[in-house]
Amino acid sequence: MKLNHELERKMMLAIEESEHYNPNSEVLKKLRAEGFQDNDIVYTALKLHEGGLIELAPSIDPQGYVNSFATGNLTYKGHAVLDNIRNDSVWAKAKEKIGTTFSSVSLNVIAGVAESYIKGKLGI
Repeated sequence: MKLNHELERKMMLAIEESEHYNPNSEVLKKLRAEGFQDNDIVYTALKLHEGGLIELAPSIDPQGYVNSFATGNLTYKGHAVLDNIRNDSVWAKAKEKIGTTFSSVSLNVIAGVAESYIKGKLGI
């Protein structure tokens, strides 16, 4: 399955926007409303958890079916990554810069390019 960086970003934003400690149903509902499919949402949550960006992971049974959807909150690392890619124009500039050089990179690389862009705008 291919990892969708747009969905990663939107999921992290949805988690951050929640007022609840464990915003599982809110996140799932919001992402479904934006047109994302459950398989992609669950896969993305699993990968964000593996990458240490969110606290919890969905529970999957041995046949590959979702027992329960969980995200928990963002980790400290998740907040740090999201801080660099939160702004829509920074996100677009980072993707534009990467798109001219590479066809695919990780979310961490996109966040790093975004950080460089932000530092350049700040003159540091």
